[in-house]
Amino acid sequence: MNTKKELTKFFTWLRNGICFAVTWFLILDLISRSVAGAETIRVEYLVKLVLWTSGGVLIFCTMFTELIVKRLGFTARLSIFMGILTLYELAYFHSIGILTHLCSYQLLLFLAIIIPSYLISLGIYFIFRKKKGELYTNSLHKYQQERKAVNEQ
Repeated sequence: MNTKKELTKFFTWLRNGICFAVTWFLILDLISRSVAGAETIRVEYLVKLVLWTSGGVLIFCTMFTELIVKRLGFTARLSIFMGILTLYELAYFHSIGILTHLCSYQLLLFLAIIIPSYLISLGIYFIFRKKKGELYTNSLHKYQQERKAVNEQ
């Protein structure tokens, strides 16, 4: 493993992820505040938004680069990421007063979003992996046939 390359990838993903996620959540918040008729956003709220979002991006970068977690496949990385991120999101929602009771309909709604998202991600990965596997197998067969034809001459 090239540590310098992984370190560069980690910090590039961290920078890009934080910029994208904070911008996305800020746009969603502005839309919801506009609909609700709110005219201001508190600075403390923005600081919390940036810090909590940065934490989520840090979890992503940690799990999907090989800087810290070195020898796991994609499925294991995704599963661990979803588990840690779910706990992280629960902590965030609890800190802002949502999901204060673990037996609430809000928790059921939360899980109804998280579990299908995880299963859809796995499904997309398995479909992608199957197509790449077929492409690789076909290329290997073609190469073997070409080598066989060259060796027979």
